[in-house]
Amino acid sequence: MASAFASVTVRGDAERSSVHRARPAGPLRLLCPQRPGRAAWVVAGNLGGGLVDGDDLALDVTVDAGALCVVTTQASTKVYRGQTRQRTTVRVAAGGAAIVAPDPVVPFRGARFAQTTTVELAADASLILVDTLTAGRVAHGERWSAARVDSAVTVSIAGVPRLIDRVVLDGEPGANGAAVGTGVTSVAARMRRFDALATCVLLGPAVAACAAHQLAALARSAPRAPAVIAGSPLADGAVFRIAGERVELVTAAVRAVIGDACRALGAVPWQRRW
Repeated sequence: MASAFASVTVRGDAERSSVHRARPAGPLRLLCPQRPGRAAWVVAGNLGGGLVDGDDLALDVTVDAGALCVVTTQASTKVYRGQTRQRTTVRVAAGGAAIVAPDPVVPFRGARFAQTTTVELAADASLILVDTLTAGRVAHGERWSAARVDSAVTVSIAGVPRLIDRVVLDGEPGANGAAVGTGVTSVAARMRRFDALATCVLLGPAVAACAAHQLAALARSAPRAPAVIAGSPLADGAVFRIAGERVELVTAAVRAVIGDACRALGAVPWQRRW
């Protein structure tokens, strides 16, 4: 059980960005590998291998004007039984850009997990963001068996909220009209054939063309495909929602949606990090 607040400041320009200051805290470790390209990399890790009962972790990332930062994780975030919370705040100054692409969240049976991701962009800053949630340890019979998962994403541009998105899956007995003792089964039933969900956000002048291209491509997607993608315009970008029958299908769909935008910025978060 731990409460920790970690922070990072990234500075740079069109040629190269670097981590100016990184302050880890408690079990929240911050790795800052030197990768080819202009982006500064911040890879969050956890000494305990996941979130355990009572953990309350926060990460604050500041990207200065003109800099580029990739924020990701060492591996999937495993959420063990009990009450846990994690918060990520990213502020991007004028002309800067951030790629916020953590690995998927894997909630175990009985987990009560709350997550907030807050992004504040300057008027001409750019953002690529991914938030992926899985059904849990499906191979162990724990499909959508968390007690409660509450994941919220908020994005503002020049102080004006542009996206407020929240996913709540409540498996507690009696939640959402479910009969006592059938809450977990009810969540799995409501999710039907899908074992993973993802939200992708592309915003800002550096990725606007890629967002428009991906929106145009949605007309060719099949609604009964193993991975279904929906999208809508958002400010000078777009937001996409993905649901898939398997985690690897959702991961592949996420990479297809944001891949061109990541390459346009010059950093691909799923490539080798070290």
